[in-house]
Amino acid sequence: MPLESLGLSTLPIQDLFPSIRQNLARHNQLILRAPTGAGKSTALPLAMLDWPEVEGKILLLEPRRLAARMIARYLARCLGEKVGQRVGLRVRGETQVSAETRLEVVTEGVLTRLIQSDPELTGVGLILFDEVHERHLATDLALALALEVQGGLRDDLKVMLMSATLQGQPLAQLLPEAPLLESEGRSFPVSVEYAPVATGQPWLPSLVAQVKRQLASQDGNLLVFLPGMGEIRSAAEQLQGQVADNVDICPLYGQLSGAEQDRAVAVPEAGRRKVVLATNLAESSLTIDGITVVVDAGYQRRASLNLRTGQTRLELVRISQSSAEQRAGRAGRLAPGHCVRLWSETQQQGLAEAELPEIQRADLLSLVLELAAWGTTDVNELAWLSPPPDSAVQRARALLQRLELVAADGRITALGQRVHRLGADPRLGHMLVKAAAWETDSKEPGLLRLACDLAALLEEGDPLRGRQVGADLGRRLDAARSGRYRQMADKWWRQLGQGHASKPAHHSEAGWLLALAYPDRIAQGRGGSGHRFLLSGGAGATLEESDPLCAEPYLVVASLNERAGQGDARIHLAAALNLDALKAVQPGLFETVRHAGLDSASGALKAERQTRIGALVVGRERLSDLTEADYRLALLDHLRRKGLEALPWSDRARTLQARVALAAQTLTTESWPDLSDSALLAGLEQWLGPYLSGLTKTGQLKQLDLYQILLDQVPWQAQSLLNSELPERLTVPTGSALALHYHSGGVKLAVRVQEMYGQSDTPRLARGALPVTLELLSPAQRPIQITQDLAGFWAGAWSEVKKEMKGRYPKHLWPDDPANTAPTRKTKRHLT
Repeated sequence: MPLESLGLSTLPIQDLFPSIRQNLARHNQLILRAPTGAGKSTALPLAMLDWPEVEGKILLLEPRRLAARMIARYLARCLGEKVGQRVGLRVRGETQVSAETRLEVVTEGVLTRLIQSDPELTGVGLILFDEVHERHLATDLALALALEVQGGLRDDLKVMLMSATLQGQPLAQLLPEAPLLESEGRSFPVSVEYAPVATGQPWLPSLVAQVKRQLASQDGNLLVFLPGMGEIRSAAEQLQGQVADNVDICPLYGQLSGAEQDRAVAVPEAGRRKVVLATNLAESSLTIDGITVVVDAGYQRRASLNLRTGQTRLELVRISQSSAEQRAGRAGRLAPGHCVRLWSETQQQGLAEAELPEIQRADLLSLVLELAAWGTTDVNELAWLSPPPDSAVQRARALLQRLELVAADGRITALGQRVHRLGADPRLGHMLVKAAAWETDSKEPGLLRLACDLAALLEEGDPLRGRQVGADLGRRLDAARSGRYRQMADKWWRQLGQGHASKPAHHSEAGWLLALAYPDRIAQGRGGSGHRFLLSGGAGATLEESDPLCAEPYLVVASLNERAGQGDARIHLAAALNLDALKAVQPGLFETVRHAGLDSASGALKAERQTRIGALVVGRERLSDLTEADYRLALLDHLRRKGLEALPWSDRARTLQARVALAAQTLTTESWPDLSDSALLAGLEQWLGPYLSGLTKTGQLKQLDLYQILLDQVPWQAQSLLNSELPERLTVPTGSALALHYHSGGVKLAVRVQEMYGQSDTPRLARGALPVTLELLSPAQRPIQITQDLAGFWAGAWSEVKKEMKGRYPKHLWPDDPANTAPTRKTKRHLT
């Protein structure tokens, strides 16, 4: 169809159409760099509908639901149609397609689902990955699966990666044979003004002042970048009443209603101006008409997985150089523009080149389940823009095993397949499937409907966010039973609800239902003020001290965030938990173990049978049949709590540690044990346990010969090599056997300089691989030189040292040629 008839004929991407068509005819992989506004998301896919080089349906992937909806509506409007005709839309919770649909705008998660359900992508001819530079986790996964399909099942499938910038993006490394096409885009010059906020001062008042200044000095509309919803609301409140009557304040973030989002991106009425207060979703995915000024706070709120605690940490961090350029460019779409940055030019140079990909910092639970459903147990089998970190993959796999969704070998289970088909987060899917089964088995009506309501609430976000109503999920359920919440809950109800009650059970059942989704977030009160809790996963969490849930002994935490530098995570959403109800439905969460410990005051042994949920002790029974094994376990537990410093370390034992570590680096023909503190602490039972026989109190630990115990860990043959090549002492030219001082970086010998006379070269250990650092001492045992080059010292600095030493110690021998002088421990008087 002629683009002129669609009002798109002036877009810069049109100049590339002949080259794109030629390359599509010859290649099945392309990379397109086109700045925001070039038309890659609009004019290009519409033009492709008539290209013979593209056979079959076109999928246009957008990384954000908001952008996907708006682009689909815009493209359909260009065709004079409604969404669902030639242009369709598929996003989570919304599908508008028909038999005549040729171009589908979808989010990446939807593409992953399409591939899982139909690995050959029947009828699809081309996949356009838009805004790849944003590097969402779902983008990387969908792209990896699409390349699998292309490489193994559909060599005729075409894949095109489209990005506003290639800065810091490894697209060419992933697709080395793909042609790179570049559009200059359509943009006007943007002047950049740096207005840094003084160190230690809050930046939001400065941003509000800049907005008012720009409104007074510049024409057009303003786009203001802030890190999150809280800052947007605060800025809006501060601006209300402080700007002219013809200025509209328009927030823009993902949780707003469709009407509010449309208002933010729409052209203002004649005679009116607007200030759009947006998160980073306005960087590249959306077109906001009429923007000529950008005010950029320079921050974003980024979620990262803390591998130590397993919790998601929300951090306020600086944006990258790439993001800063994208944001500034929004001011130059229609005319010359202006950008104000609330940081210095020096700080700009210090920003990261590009954003850290989400796959390298996020919780990978959904990704690992998707791969298991695909049949992949080794993530390295796929081609990734950035491979997922092994540590995060292992953590995700361990939790999926705990939820019984994958087996020990990483393959998906029957329960995992049922959960995967739901399309929900794996945790919530596990809760939904288990709730349906339990309602059927127990004949307790309404459990599944309550689980559907809970899952929708957690998927779509807190409906009472920002209100001071505490963390209790029960208070949110009534507010989350309409609109998009009801739509989401009904979707799962249709999938699972046959034969189940349509009225939800009472919200008091929410606790144990949520524990099916969050077994690692069962929380036990720590006593004291009542607002601090220990999670079954081992991390700590807190409630507001005024929250009524503080009175509950057990909770299940559905939403919490760690903040860097603030200690325990803050609980946002939780429900009270009845342990008996949980045990009835999920007995496998409870573990019974025998535990022995030493009283910190008396040192006496206490043994008990403990019932645990992860790190939580939820039941105790005192035991009187104490055994030697109990004492051993108690002493080991004491050492784990106190650390290795509670053992009787000697200098000789510490030296042995360093010797064995250096042997592992230099004498590689033998196998050496890891005697580092971390390895010793992790393996206490194996290396120390046998030597605790007969000990009953912590005070008796000082009887241990730690040097001999550690030496026993070294094989006999290796001990002989250790003693010959990395000895405890070194014989110097006088015949003195002096102690060597080993450390992580090497070995040092402190020796009086006269005892090294007669030796020209530096001593070397470990078959010559390790030079000894010589700390040469004066007759008064004070250092006069440190060297690993004895010959160089004799030939160089010695002449100056000799002059000084002669004056200070005239009774001692200071020869001109020490390398050829007999060594001595005596003064000159004793040498005659």
